[in-house]
Amino acid sequence: MRKALIFIAMVLLPLNLSADNSSYIIGESDILEISVWGEQTLSRQVTVRADGLISMPLIGELQANGKTPVNLQKEIEQSLSKFVRDPKCVVIVIEPKSKRIFINGQVTTPGQFILDSELYISQAISLAGGFTEWADKGSITILRTQGDKRIPIKADMNKILKGKKPDIKLMPGDTIVVP
Repeated sequence: MRKALIFIAMVLLPLNLSADNSSYIIGESDILEISVWGEQTLSRQVTVRADGLISMPLIGELQANGKTPVNLQKEIEQSLSKFVRDPKCVVIVIEPKSKRIFINGQVTTPGQFILDSELYISQAISLAGGFTEWADKGSITILRTQGDKRIPIKADMNKILKGKKPDIKLMPGDTIVVP
């Protein structure tokens, strides 16, 4: 059954590539499913390490960080062609962990959330179940990593919700602190 599913994925996916599969940029901590048709010992789930590399049998280490799944698939097939006749593989992002945001403080459900599409602070607060009754909606801070620094960005949800300030687009790695 597994071989049949992998075959279907390998035959149909290249014909119907979604925008996400061709434009998603792989990042560290992402979990990938790499399936090589007819080579079960080469198929596996891998996690992109902090150095951006993944490890594959026969090939060794490959840079995955910064590539699309389609580009990584082509590189794997090219590298495997030295060992396997006409290799066909598919790379699927199982968990896009590099695209996380964190929400702490006075929200109903603090925690980490996957940023799998464009997301604004007002939407993220909703994902976290909304504000608790003690939340200071006018003094929210977004901590954003830029280079080696964490830059605080102030957000006043009272003004954002009234249309007096623009909603703030979130970036992977942002931490929202609701006092």
